[in-house]
Amino acid sequence: MNDENVELVKVRTNDLNVGMFVHDVGRRWIGHPWPKKSKLITSESDIKQLKRYGIREVTVDLNRNRSRKPRAEAVEEIPEDGRETMEELPDVESKPAELFKQPLELIPIEDEIPRAREVYFTALETAREFTIAARAGRQVNVAKVRENIEELIDSAFRNRDAALAILKLKSYDEYIFTHSLNVAVLAIGMGFHLKLNRADILSLGMGAMLHDLGKTGVPLSILNKKGRLTDEEYNTIKHHPVIGARLLEKQQEVPPQTIDMTRHHHERIDGSGYPDGLSGDELSSMMTITGLSDVYDALSSDRIYHKGLLPHEALKIIFTLRDKQFNRQWIERFVQCLGIYPAGTLIQLNSGEIGVVSSVNRGMLLRPVIRPIFNRFGQRVIDKDFLDLQDSKYLDRNIIDVLDPKELKLDLSAYF
Repeated sequence: MNDENVELVKVRTNDLNVGMFVHDVGRRWIGHPWPKKSKLITSESDIKQLKRYGIREVTVDLNRNRSRKPRAEAVEEIPEDGRETMEELPDVESKPAELFKQPLELIPIEDEIPRAREVYFTALETAREFTIAARAGRQVNVAKVRENIEELIDSAFRNRDAALAILKLKSYDEYIFTHSLNVAVLAIGMGFHLKLNRADILSLGMGAMLHDLGKTGVPLSILNKKGRLTDEEYNTIKHHPVIGARLLEKQQEVPPQTIDMTRHHHERIDGSGYPDGLSGDELSSMMTITGLSDVYDALSSDRIYHKGLLPHEALKIIFTLRDKQFNRQWIERFVQCLGIYPAGTLIQLNSGEIGVVSSVNRGMLLRPVIRPIFNRFGQRVIDKDFLDLQDSKYLDRNIIDVLDPKELKLDLSAYF
């Protein structure tokens, strides 16, 4: 729709009617209940949702309304150049910054990326080997898994965003092998974020890497099925945590936490998970971290039957699970760890510049460090300068969109 056909006004939520078109709820993606920030109100429940989220006023497009004007006068007209500044910061962004002061990384991300990539692909080969071995009835080389996790921990110590960025920069499609490794990388990142000791991060990383070992006992015809699973097939899938835990129980030198994570990574606080229907405090922090990491990677990865979501889209879906499948506090910690725009995310600024997120400012999640790729004229940027959006020099710049690098035919690994 052309801008000249848009007539925007602010309207109090109490004055909304069914049939009105909300152009902008005035909140960032994790601060409102809808999939998008615009929506035609089709029922009173839509209005109740806004009220439950504490949204007191929204932007309405009068020209797209299908009902009468608001029950009360509009709050005010919205100037043309002010539409993009109305979104409020999400709850996790407004937490006291001292709760998650960002430690100085030992080396810059662009220096660690090559080493992180080497470590990642070495561990990927291990994941391939233990998956094939388990499917053939052979034991898993636990010592090699431990060695790979130690190397991933070392990489995270040097720069914790480097390995997380690899998850976005990957250009391979072996989901059956990469998923376990990706979950380990995410879990290790959470371990660093929570300042766990090295022994706990090691157990966490091993459990995450081995969490889906039991799927080696599930027929590939079910794992790779494109259509909807039958009830019988779904029940077979739901048995994989038990299979995995039993396989690990037969091996030596596997930490008890690792076995628990393998068995319980699909448990949820509301008791809706499996295989044992645990709930509430019965779930350990390591089970929760693995479960969150598992869901995030499944949502954001390309698979046989669906295209992976962009990171912020996957995080938004996870945010809808708070206080249902996952504790609200743990979801907020997960978002704080990854960032609303994780390293490796392609973004566009209000200046017209396009760049890739280099690292996350965890005290200001909406203002990461950007490596520019195109300037505001659409010309490729040659210099390796970075824009730290929390720096006072760049406070006039804001992220307005997340882009798909595949659509622009960009290989983001070239910019690290």
